[in-house]
Amino acid sequence: MNDSVMSSKADRSEASQQADSTMRWGHRFINAAMRTLYFGRIHVLDLSDEDAAGSANQRPRLIISSHRNGAIDGHQVLAAFPRAQFLISIQLLRSWFLRLFIAGIPVVRPKDVERYDLDPTSVASPVEAGTAHLRRGGDLGIFPESSSEWGHRPQPYKSGAARIACTLIEESLDLEIIPVGLFYSTPDRFRSRAEVVRGKSITIPDRNGQDRSVWEAQVASALKAALDDVSVNCPDEATFERIQAEALTTARHTASGSATFARAFLDLQNEAATPPTSSVTSTDTSTVAAHAATDTHVADDGRGGVSSAVKVLRWVGLTLMWLFAPILGAAAFAGSRADGRNTVTLFRLLGGFAAVMVWIPVLIAAAFFWPLVIGIGIVSAVCGWLLLGLRRVRL
Repeated sequence: MNDSVMSSKADRSEASQQADSTMRWGHRFINAAMRTLYFGRIHVLDLSDEDAAGSANQRPRLIISSHRNGAIDGHQVLAAFPRAQFLISIQLLRSWFLRLFIAGIPVVRPKDVERYDLDPTSVASPVEAGTAHLRRGGDLGIFPESSSEWGHRPQPYKSGAARIACTLIEESLDLEIIPVGLFYSTPDRFRSRAEVVRGKSITIPDRNGQDRSVWEAQVASALKAALDDVSVNCPDEATFERIQAEALTTARHTASGSATFARAFLDLQNEAATPPTSSVTSTDTSTVAAHAATDTHVADDGRGGVSSAVKVLRWVGLTLMWLFAPILGAAAFAGSRADGRNTVTLFRLLGGFAAVMVWIPVLIAAAFFWPLVIGIGIVSAVCGWLLLGLRRVRL
């Protein structure tokens, strides 16, 4: 019991330090390195139409994001908001290993108090912790769905974001609320597309003398509508699978200078929600169909299946990364232990990160004895990584 109490105190101390500051540079660096090595450069599609002066505004920002791919979603949000701090489950802060690259303001649920033998009076509520961070002028990231799921539409949104917004608006804090959608072409595959959509700042309805609960419900509705507009929100699973595959087709036929997969997905999703009454819609649909007919790399199942040629190219790319085979092997083994498609990437990053801590020192030592071999291996690995990221090969 004493060990448990000491562990709980250490967790609270660590959490308190993280809650009192923005994301530390070390965590930001590690997160950026991990997401870049696994996915490549994260494209950010900005739909906010803000000018440079507006983006330079230093008012606190509440960032509400869709939740698609487990704890890795925070890495993607940081690509657009590098100084954001997050409300995260305290279970992710219990391990020293996880704390190396995961940080945030702890969310303690009633079951966590019992599970980890915490003193309820010593833990601030998520709303209190979030409002305190925003009062200090920071950026706060929240996943209103609370937990992730790879599905065709968002899970039910929790009310915490609306409560935080209402509390701070009542205090006359100049708060900006930004909806963020996260998109993955194949969430569980190495070097697949990962993109972020930043929506327009949300206009909060005035209270107009209404009861707080009524006003809070209206604010929650406004947040939900804005987040749904920039997120995966399909009517059913079949529609989602079709749009996912067609958006990937469009991305493979479009120059990679913009966030084409996310843009194509949102366009197709909007078309699916609107009856095809215009000639423009039919033209766009026929264009996509033509792409699908001519692209030999398109998956029929919408889940990352590829042609034999692409499979061969991917194996060539992975083979070229022979120098880092222990890291890739550890990541693959860890990913096989995931309990759902939305946690595969996290498990792979955990396994790969652990292997990096062992294998990189080995390579540094080996470089003193076989510098040519190590140099060739590094160049080969870079070539393989770039090959896996080619527009027509990338999953």
